[in-house]
Amino acid sequence: MSATTPSRASVPVAAQLDAATLVRDLVRIPSLSGEEDAIADFVSEVLRARGIDVQRVGRSVLAQIEGAAPGATLLLNSHLDTVPAGVGWSADPWAADWQDGRLCALGANDAKGCVAAMIAALGALAERRDWNGTVQLALTAEEETTNRGMAEVLQHIEPPQAAITGEPTGLEVVRSQAGLVVLTARWSGRSCHAAHAARVEHHNALLTAATELASLPKCLHPGETHELLGASSLVATVLHAGDRHNRIPDLAEAVFDARLVPPTNAAECVRFLQQRLPGAEIGVRSQRLRAVDTPAEDLLVLCALACAGVASASGSTTLSDMALLHGVAAIKCGPGQSSRSHTPDEFVLQDELEAGADFYFQCSRSWLEQSQ
Repeated sequence: MSATTPSRASVPVAAQLDAATLVRDLVRIPSLSGEEDAIADFVSEVLRARGIDVQRVGRSVLAQIEGAAPGATLLLNSHLDTVPAGVGWSADPWAADWQDGRLCALGANDAKGCVAAMIAALGALAERRDWNGTVQLALTAEEETTNRGMAEVLQHIEPPQAAITGEPTGLEVVRSQAGLVVLTARWSGRSCHAAHAARVEHHNALLTAATELASLPKCLHPGETHELLGASSLVATVLHAGDRHNRIPDLAEAVFDARLVPPTNAAECVRFLQQRLPGAEIGVRSQRLRAVDTPAEDLLVLCALACAGVASASGSTTLSDMALLHGVAAIKCGPGQSSRSHTPDEFVLQDELEAGADFYFQCSRSWLEQSQ
């Protein structure tokens, strides 16, 4: 299978300039995760002003446009929320404006630049409906915390045939993303009063846990390695034992963060950890954020590579709403750089934004043309 670039012009310059104005307006609206109502209202008004059908799904926004004739469905998705600003900012993180082609503000890079570029691309597609099929745009809440917004949107729509997740990748095409599994290890013991520990039979769960945990290396690597993502990682991150100084603890619990690459799964991770912690009971707290591994030969991957002008796709261990797109051909791509995310003085460049809008337009159109 091969893919070609679109046969017509890319996103108009007017739409690119509009994206620059839009991202400036977006970063001026605080939208901490769980507090997206104001920005969702604003984005809904922007889309409706362009004649695009819009629905609110909780605090998320879902827009849809139809082509000249029925066809396949492509989902564009990014997120409206941000992490807190933190310390170290050199200026107000919400009072931003473009300076020398650079916009420095909370969320400019992660991921309001992607949001603005996708809206610009959707507007251009709506104006030039010489393509068949359906394009949906989901701008979601709580990506930085619970992924609740994306989960609600996916319950509201039929599964698309393909999806592009907007995250700052430097327009690298990411086709593989590691998943997240959170595991627990529980050690049971027998308590007694601390004053009688020398004379009364007991079993200190804290000491058992500490002994077994101390035998582990800093990082474990369960399962196979992946051609793009490398090895899975499994690390201990939390330990709880006891609730008061005068009682021997009869329970200890450790939490493990596992970033799993395909095809390693939660069950394999449980078996792996159980062998190394024989005194513990291993369980799975969460496995909803699964790994994504879209084949290199998938049409969406090929279209994205052609439109981005890069030779091959890459992998990412950074999580995104892409993790919820089970069974959908999906990639992650967008303007900005992942290394700027969640940092003081986060920024996006205007030429990155324009290239992003152009990419979303061209890739959407190319895939729609070739998926008939």
